[in-house]
Amino acid sequence: MKSWEMLPPKLRQFVLYVLCGGGGAALDFVLYAFLVTTGVWHHAANVAGYASGTLLSFALNRVITFRVLDAPIRRLAAFMAFAGIGYLCSMTVLIVLVDALSVDPVMAKAASVVVVVAVQYTLNSRITFQPTGSQRKPHDKIKDV
Repeated sequence: MKSWEMLPPKLRQFVLYVLCGGGGAALDFVLYAFLVTTGVWHHAANVAGYASGTLLSFALNRVITFRVLDAPIRRLAAFMAFAGIGYLCSMTVLIVLVDALSVDPVMAKAASVVVVVAVQYTLNSRITFQPTGSQRKPHDKIKDV
């Protein structure tokens, strides 16, 4: 048995979610950096990068992590809404840690990422990518990854 298969199914799903999200985060950063260095206003670049990264993360998670291909528009809308909730969670953690408690901004950002990943994974796994109809449960599907 491969070491990957020895992991509990939900943990494998979470690892895949983080890896797919990492691809989205990388696109977000690269696009943001490119746009800013070409003279685009940093707030506009942030919106473009965040939206592009979120769309890539959705596509990868839909196909790789959860393997649910039905209802793409409904699922994308939910994913984007939860990305917005994640963004608000991130801002809240930063405000509390940096502004109220004077924690180092880099450390606070790291803490916010942990919170956001946990919140968004929970919402997306339970709502956005919940199988419908005769589809198997998401954790059953990752056995053959």
